[in-house]
Amino acid sequence: MGTDRTRTALLGTVLLAALALGVALLLLTPGADRPLAGGRAVPVLIVAIGWAFVAVGWSAWRRRPDIRTGALLIVFGFTVLLTGLVIADAPLPYLVSAIADPLAIAVFIHLLLAFPSGRVEDRASRLVVAAGYATALGTQLVIVLLDPDLGDDGCAGCPHNPLLLADADGVTALAQAVQQVAGLILIVVTIGLTLHRRRASGAAGRRGLDPLLAAGAAVLALGTVSAIAQDAGASARAQQVAQLVFIAAFAALPAAFLLGLVRTRFFRAATVSGLLEQLTAARGDGGLDGALASALGDPSAAVGYWLPEESAYVGRDGRPFPLPDGGDGTVATELLHRGRRVGVLVHAAALAEDPALMTAAAGAAALAVENDRLEVELRARLEALRESRARIVEAGDRERRRLGRDLHDGAQQRLIALLIGLRLAEQRWQDEPDAARELVGRALADARSAVEELRELAAGIHPAVLSQRGLDAALESLAARAPIPVELDVTLAGRLPAAVETAAYFVVSEALANVAKHAHATHARVHVRREPSGTAVVEIADDGGGGADLGGGSGLRGLADRVGALDGTLSLQSPAGGGTLVRACFPPR
Repeated sequence: MGTDRTRTALLGTVLLAALALGVALLLLTPGADRPLAGGRAVPVLIVAIGWAFVAVGWSAWRRRPDIRTGALLIVFGFTVLLTGLVIADAPLPYLVSAIADPLAIAVFIHLLLAFPSGRVEDRASRLVVAAGYATALGTQLVIVLLDPDLGDDGCAGCPHNPLLLADADGVTALAQAVQQVAGLILIVVTIGLTLHRRRASGAAGRRGLDPLLAAGAAVLALGTVSAIAQDAGASARAQQVAQLVFIAAFAALPAAFLLGLVRTRFFRAATVSGLLEQLTAARGDGGLDGALASALGDPSAAVGYWLPEESAYVGRDGRPFPLPDGGDGTVATELLHRGRRVGVLVHAAALAEDPALMTAAAGAAALAVENDRLEVELRARLEALRESRARIVEAGDRERRRLGRDLHDGAQQRLIALLIGLRLAEQRWQDEPDAARELVGRALADARSAVEELRELAAGIHPAVLSQRGLDAALESLAARAPIPVELDVTLAGRLPAAVETAAYFVVSEALANVAKHAHATHARVHVRREPSGTAVVEIADDGGGGADLGGGSGLRGLADRVGALDGTLSLQSPAGGGTLVRACFPPR
């Protein structure tokens, strides 16, 4: 509240000071012995231009105190008013006008390169602004200290210079030449940077800069005509008219700045209004992306939807949504709804120059994303289900080939050897009983090996202990066969559904196999529990090297598909050097 009162008082003081300074200039003009070269109308034009800039800056500052554009407009308006003190007969006001004259060019360069945000964003623009102030103040300091006429050699009746230290015509002439040449170069560079910024800007930036560029082009053209008229030795009347027209053209600049501010504000309102209208109506084939692209004037605009369970963004089609790396001129803005992340908006980097526009657009887009969230989540689940089905079919084919190969190379060969051995034993039973008994012994060994291999194959398909005694007994068997110590903690009140028990068993089996192969761990822990909500949770943790990736191998991806087929989720936490935690959650069935 105190800040508002202070700003209101300051704004009122600014208006009164500008009014008083302008009135003082108007009162000085009729009695001035040295009106400007353009005639007595020049001070009136200077007052009008100064007041206009102060008024536009006051309005901008009052509405948006967080943006420095208003303050820069006010500073430039006061600088213009101070240049009008050149008609004063007193030494001090005349000295002030001499200092304000080149300073006005530096402030205008700063204002143009900082419009509309009030901040000079890029390094090149900051260098130009710094060079403008250094040139204006540095060269003028030399002139103030070493020129008795303060740069106006043809003014015999001008007040004396109260700060004169010495009369050095050569040095002051050099300072004036540097000031003029450097000022011209800086103005040309400023125009080039502004044109470049316009080309790189989005629709909002172009709408704000176009009025300034149009007015600036007119002022530059009229200034060139005035300079040519003076250099070509035109009549005094022609020179006076050219200068008056040139100064009068400056009156268009405050209007251009005001129009630029209004157009950016109107563009922002129109953008948000159009976006809300399209979001509440049928969005057509383009969907939310098309509505944003149309409203923002940015064909690269696109929205990604945040899926908390997957910790990833997806597009409206449910496929993964890549974020920009900044190399293609696009950036990402996070979409929040009631403080919760719901998505991301990818857009042209130039739109970020208008934070208010992006805040409004992001808010409207967040509402739409929240409304679309359930549909997108469903599509993402369907897409994940489609991919998992394809992987399951592929894994099934692969497992069938493996089983066929194992049966052919293992148990089948042993059974064939058993059959041959028994036939030989039958043939030799009467004539060579000892050899027959040896053959029978070998056949029995082959039979035992075949039975053991078939039992291992059957356990890989579905362990018998799991069906007969439940998950805790099956996990005890896995832990006993593991190559590293495994701490087992199973806290279940009753048995889980058969499908959940099977999936949980294979999650633990695959995870322990990965620990043995890749983790270089010394210890593992398996914890199985049922949450109060009925969700079954299976966790496998180890103290290995970490760095595992859920998408890095077919084993974990296959487990994720198996768990997902039961509407469950499989997550992985594996920081480098911090061990690995695999967690599977199965909702109540």
